[in-house]
Amino acid sequence: MKKILIAIFFSTVIFAQNVSNWQNYSDMKSINDFVIKENIIWAATNGGVFSFHLSDNSFQKFTKSEGLASQSITAIDVDNAGKVWIGTAEGFINVYDPSINKMSTIYQIFQTNYSKKNINDIFIRNDTVYVTTEFGVSLINPENLSFILNIRKFGDFNSQIPVSKIYVNERINVVTQAGLAVNKEGISNLSAPDAWESTPFLTGIPVSKVYDIITYDEKFLFATNKGIIHKEDSTWKTFLYEDKNVYSLHVDGNSLVSLVGNEIHSYNQNDNLIYSLSGNNIKKIIKHRNTYYSSSSNGIIKIKENAANIIKPNAPVSNSMLSLTVDSEGNLWSATGKDAEGMGVMKFDGTKWENINRNNNDAFLTNDFHKVSSSENAVFFSNWGRGFVRLVDTTYQVFNAANTDLVGIPIDRNFIVINGIEEDQNGNVWFLNYWAADKKPISVLSKEGKIYSYGNNSVINSVITVKEIIIDQNNTKWFTGDMGGDVSTRGLYYLNNNNTLENEDDDTWGRLTARNGLRDEDIRAMAIDKYGELILGTRLGVDIIPDPANPNSLRGDQYFSLRSQTINSIIVDPINQKWFATENGIFLVNSDGSVLIANYTKDNSPLPTNFIKSLAIDKEKGIIYAGSDFGVTAITTLFIEPNNDFSDLYVYPNPITLISGSDANLTISGLVEDSQIKILDVTGKVIDEFIALGGKKTNWNCKTSEGEMIATGIYVIVAYNPEADKIGYTKFAVIRK
Repeated sequence: MKKILIAIFFSTVIFAQNVSNWQNYSDMKSINDFVIKENIIWAATNGGVFSFHLSDNSFQKFTKSEGLASQSITAIDVDNAGKVWIGTAEGFINVYDPSINKMSTIYQIFQTNYSKKNINDIFIRNDTVYVTTEFGVSLINPENLSFILNIRKFGDFNSQIPVSKIYVNERINVVTQAGLAVNKEGISNLSAPDAWESTPFLTGIPVSKVYDIITYDEKFLFATNKGIIHKEDSTWKTFLYEDKNVYSLHVDGNSLVSLVGNEIHSYNQNDNLIYSLSGNNIKKIIKHRNTYYSSSSNGIIKIKENAANIIKPNAPVSNSMLSLTVDSEGNLWSATGKDAEGMGVMKFDGTKWENINRNNNDAFLTNDFHKVSSSENAVFFSNWGRGFVRLVDTTYQVFNAANTDLVGIPIDRNFIVINGIEEDQNGNVWFLNYWAADKKPISVLSKEGKIYSYGNNSVINSVITVKEIIIDQNNTKWFTGDMGGDVSTRGLYYLNNNNTLENEDDDTWGRLTARNGLRDEDIRAMAIDKYGELILGTRLGVDIIPDPANPNSLRGDQYFSLRSQTINSIIVDPINQKWFATENGIFLVNSDGSVLIANYTKDNSPLPTNFIKSLAIDKEKGIIYAGSDFGVTAITTLFIEPNNDFSDLYVYPNPITLISGSDANLTISGLVEDSQIKILDVTGKVIDEFIALGGKKTNWNCKTSEGEMIATGIYVIVAYNPEADKIGYTKFAVIRK
């Protein structure tokens, strides 16, 4: 019992040491705001922040893994000291200092009790940062990040009214939901309602939206959905572009640059059309060094000499990561969507993102790919309505209603929705035909290229919807009734065809439901672990079938820490730990599920959300990929596929510098499965020994078995497998300070 408790404590404490890096990847092309300062563009996007250096065309990206509190960025500006102020949809304010590469977070607005905390605008003037929110304006000191003042009522307007824009010159101009508020001269207490003059928009022009404010020709001009307007006395009047959407204003010398719809106009006594832009979400215009820059949903548009170019970093084309897989070469693939919302599939080689879609690949008849999977030699893309595509090397092959006998859904037999795809040990590809009208929901593509479909029998005698498939070591195909289908057809199905594709007489069929002990018939994910156990992720936790040859061995009492969790995806790492994607983050449990090692959430990790939809693993690199509606997070771990021998045993860093009072870790790499480690000094004395994690790498804390930090010197590592018929040696040096 003592050993068990020690093991539990040890695994929990050291887990953080076994995750070496977090990296988020997100779509950064949809620009919500941007600013140009010191020849650098800073852009606020739906996937974080990026900077673009106009001098050398270099990018830098910022997500939660680089210190942002959120990746839903709504506002951005740069102060006189060069610090970048970043506002988020949740109310966080990040302040980034490029000179020291430091990211700070201001929590005060996020921590308020208001239901909506969106940062709408950030405006910086001299020694004050003005932040507008859904309930007023806050003034912040940029030197120490302290709040100077919070303003919640402006004149006769309602308290806690949403404020969209602010502009500060000699006076403070605040655009609220109801109209314009301007501070009165001579009143220093700005938090007092009577310190403000309030003018409703309805006094003159029926404006419902103000996009921008600027001073031009000694007038305060407002870009609105009714043109550019200004106030004379207490009445609103049109200045330019009556009844047109004007989104952005910029002063260029004596000229007023305006974004009118998707057109850039320049006004100086006369109106001139500069350029007509194409795209969506074009809301802001800046002229910088004779070049125009505009926001859009596809990056920042650069217009120079009547030519337009797009500025955006290499990134995923979509934040929607519905399904993930890692192929045999270590490439990450992601599906993007269905029902006309898909954007094809995405590929990431560890450095560069690529989007494959119907515009650049003839095999893609639509972009609605909602699942991806892979085998040793192929990658499979499941389409919502047009069958599936198989990629082998560089060849794409389509399987759909036009070139197979597959039958689609009852209302359109040519509309074939393919869900899970899995290749068996014989090289046959099994796949699920969602809602097949012929009542044959499971099919196989043989090595010879022939398709066989199965069902319409005593187990499956109606049209059912199916989703997930997995194949165990007995070549039994397990598949799930989908949550969106008929309740009476939910549960877990299995088929063992006895390795005879053409002969159905020797097939074994079965189905498990709540009557057989399933905690929930809505099964969302499945995995086979290192010992052949079938792990079932349901809407209400985890069940297992320890012996898939005996389906009645179903159990539900081991994964206690995941009770009532909705399981969206499961992976098994090289040391047989299980990772679960849930609506409450990622859960990691030990080999038998009895110990919760970690629960990663958006609050204790760089995960951008708790709702994790998909997981995949690169076992050769120890990278866990977690997909969500906010992109994908790569978690680099020590859980790597072990070697067959100790021929490349080594340690790093070597030499290692140890500082008294500080923790340190030496990484030992090149291990075999379940390696046992001894650390010896130069006299041959064993100063510590332990069992490694089980994979290719493990960490050691550079302390003796008594807990003392080791001294300066040369040490030897001896590693051997449990049978002691494989042994490896390596040396390392220690410098103690």
